[in-house]
Amino acid sequence: MSRLLRVLQCPGLLLWFSCGCAAQPVAPPSESPQASPAPAPVASAPSSVASSVPPSAAPPALPAVRDLKLEFVQVLSAPVRWIALGEGTRVAVLSDPPQVGDERGLHALPLPAALRAKAGDVDDARIYFGRDNEPRIMGARHSGTVETPIYWRHTAAAGWRDGREEIGQLGGPAHSGLWGVLGSADPELVCRAGAQCIIKRASGWTTAPAGATQRNVVLQDGVLWGLDASGISGLDAHGWAQAIAAPAWSMPRAFWATRGEAWVSTEREIFRFHEGTWSRLPLPFSDVTSWWGRTAESVWLVGNGGIARFDGTGFRTSAVPGQMRVIVGRPNGEIWFGGDAGLFRPAPAKIVTD
Repeated sequence: MSRLLRVLQCPGLLLWFSCGCAAQPVAPPSESPQASPAPAPVASAPSSVASSVPPSAAPPALPAVRDLKLEFVQVLSAPVRWIALGEGTRVAVLSDPPQVGDERGLHALPLPAALRAKAGDVDDARIYFGRDNEPRIMGARHSGTVETPIYWRHTAAAGWRDGREEIGQLGGPAHSGLWGVLGSADPELVCRAGAQCIIKRASGWTTAPAGATQRNVVLQDGVLWGLDASGISGLDAHGWAQAIAAPAWSMPRAFWATRGEAWVSTEREIFRFHEGTWSRLPLPFSDVTSWWGRTAESVWLVGNGGIARFDGTGFRTSAVPGQMRVIVGRPNGEIWFGGDAGLFRPAPAKIVTD
């Protein structure tokens, strides 16, 4: 442990970790989602999709978890809450202060005093890039029992400011937060529970009912997927439509989904939806908080002290320092992950900090 702490005190050092653990899945019956019409190519499923995971339906177990031997570079030592990747090599990091950069390096973009949280405030927000390649921060601020929306926009001329003029009716006063996904890829999504979702495409805006609950949203291969306690849903002009009903799980925390395939983590388990069935697996490490994948055969996850990759046949895991909060990547396989110990990426890395 003392050796690990000494390494973490030296930003830019090359770090190497590995570990392994075993997983034994148990699977239930369910049904695979089917595609729905444009404008948003989401999936839908019949109402007969199973909502439980009976222990009698046990598929062959995945192979034992193997070591993932990787070298990592620590790019930033400040705690990281979220990461966004933009066009080219652009990267934005939600830390204190926020950081933005590219392959040439990162630089701080401090929030003005008017936007900073006051004593007792708790921010639940994420950082994104907008279509102008400038960062946005979107989410909610909790001040005691009061919740207010966060939608901050950065410009080179003015720095950070309230940017709710970008989101139409959702920019008005309300005691609830905002959620969705922003970026250069179509579509962008901004929602407020109990109100509406704005679906922003390069060709124009549409709206849809947001539903009563907030969802965790990912955009994969042009499809918006939303996770809540009831399962995974797709979005069209009529609102959220369930694509895969939930098995018997505790409150889901994070997920990744594509057509016919999904991974969901709860506090104590992982659930995989594959070939029309849910499987229950033990966690490769505790507190899995974030997923990212290129394809169903290359899915990454991070949690407390670990990073893992599913390669289509089983997990490979590696130890990392502390609680990880987020992992993101690009189609070319470039990966970034961060958490309480800072910002990391697999070596070799060419980004340095000011």
